[in-house]
Amino acid sequence: MVASLMMLAFGAAHLSDFSVWLRADYVTAVGERREIPLSDGSTVTLNTGSAVALNFEQGGRGVTLLQGEAFFDVARDTARPFKVSGRFGRVAVKGTAFSVRFDPQADTIVLSRGEVAVSRLSRPEDATSLKPGDAVSVTASALMPVRHVEPARSLEWLEGRISFSERPFGEVLDDLRRYYSGRVFLANGRLARVAVSGSYRLDEPEIAIRSLAEAAGAVATVLPGGIVILR
Repeated sequence: MVASLMMLAFGAAHLSDFSVWLRADYVTAVGERREIPLSDGSTVTLNTGSAVALNFEQGGRGVTLLQGEAFFDVARDTARPFKVSGRFGRVAVKGTAFSVRFDPQADTIVLSRGEVAVSRLSRPEDATSLKPGDAVSVTASALMPVRHVEPARSLEWLEGRISFSERPFGEVLDDLRRYYSGRVFLANGRLARVAVSGSYRLDEPEIAIRSLAEAAGAVATVLPGGIVILR
């Protein structure tokens, strides 16, 4: 029964990826990071398992984040705002640097440099502006309050690293799953609440998962096909 559920989950995830890739101009595989120069002089860096579609026709500058996470370093052009759309929100800028992360429940924007305007796709009048160090999440029903973050830590993935301090193991595991091409199952719910700290390279996600599991008091069993079960 467990093996059947694993196969169904694997198949559904890859079918979803295929439908996204059909619409995308650029994609990255799990664990891959890629910097892409755009025709206007801007650059976009795609994080693991990400996809974007471009719309630069008729002098516009538009990007749709279809999946994953991307960092945009935008060339300044006051006559042509650069617009990035996610699932729930849109970011409009003239020249700045920021990231957008696409999750099932929210789009999250982190501003590194400059200033951006963020609005809801379904209700454009719900809008706010961000300054460096600000972050905001946009959901299907709301534009959440602006909060302050440490951009250097939030954008560590650009340097190929992830670090955290006293975060629940379950949350950290969710982040690491994005970089691991296999499957990870947490069989003991109690472990998800154990606080962990660390700093790891993102090109070695299995090492990070096993090391953190040990620190949380879990026993890791690695099965063929990259399946990891934590008890």
